[in-house]
Amino acid sequence: MKDIHYASRAIRTTDGAADAVIRYAAVLGANRKTDTVDVPTFDDHGRPGVETLLLGPASLITLSSAVDDGRGDDVDDAAFIEHVRRLAVLAGPVRPVHEDPDAQAGGLGDFD
Repeated sequence: MKDIHYASRAIRTTDGAADAVIRYAAVLGANRKTDTVDVPTFDDHGRPGVETLLLGPASLITLSSAVDDGRGDDVDDAAFIEHVRRLAVLAGPVRPVHEDPDAQAGGLGDFD
């Protein structure tokens, strides 16, 4: 589990979903675009939910490891990650400087 720190809040989600969101934000920023994304999340009691994040050049988000208490271990986030990966490819050709230009999926790096 990871927390996405956004708008002075910690938003708990899976590792894969958090990594996909921050990579998409980087691609959007590099291409001077904005978008919203509905992130699958968990509240403090482990109940699933959705948070809509506005991402773009001015996004100030960070990720941190969250205490893994076993909640959400059965969540299938593959469809969300693939959706965000496709959005990043469509966002534009410019990639952030930290992205590996030889990575698969249009230079998006490893989403595992």
